[in-house]
Amino acid sequence: MNPEEKQFAVIGLGRFGMALCEELSSHGAQVLAIDIHEPSVKKAADITTQAVVADCSDEQTVAELELHDCDMAMVSIGEDVNASILTTLVLKEAGVKTVWVKAKDKHHAKILQKIGADKVIMPEREMGIRIACNMLDSRIFDVLDLGSGLAIAEVIVSHSHLGKEIQQHPCCQSKDLQLLALKRGPDIRKDLPCTTYLETGDILIVAGPEKELIKQLKRL
Repeated sequence: MNPEEKQFAVIGLGRFGMALCEELSSHGAQVLAIDIHEPSVKKAADITTQAVVADCSDEQTVAELELHDCDMAMVSIGEDVNASILTTLVLKEAGVKTVWVKAKDKHHAKILQKIGADKVIMPEREMGIRIACNMLDSRIFDVLDLGSGLAIAEVIVSHSHLGKEIQQHPCCQSKDLQLLALKRGPDIRKDLPCTTYLETGDILIVAGPEKELIKQLKRL
């Protein structure tokens, strides 16, 4: 499905919610922005398909907005944990296909998972983990936690491996890790021959158990 054909609802228009609206709209998606505060809704009206002042913790309101027709709803309500939980519950009971929710902390996240949130996000924590990984090891350009002990990492090819075949890189020798692609400049190359030579600036995109990733990085 093209982005233009997707319909999203973003409920809660703080900094996180507004950033979502901007990014989704920039890709041509249809975005319904919702908040209980009129000034926030007015700001969103300039960048989204539609923006309304509404309380989505109310069942009748959700029904009137026909949110069940959306492909996905993001509950990005900030500090009001109770409103976030109740809104999530109402959306799920209303038949919204997919509900993602921003959580304030681990306790909030556990409750959201138990009431049926399809995905729970803790932006500050996740960004903190990614930055910490980069601070601890400069060879890791970026890392994404997939849950269940799995991760995807962008590994910068070090000077010691330049000119060597890609199959000689430690991250490509482990049977538990999978090379997804090679980033070379603006290009992303997949299904590369194992004899491809590594060049300056190359980045390997590798997936697998986080412990195995760390183990192989120590070999570099």
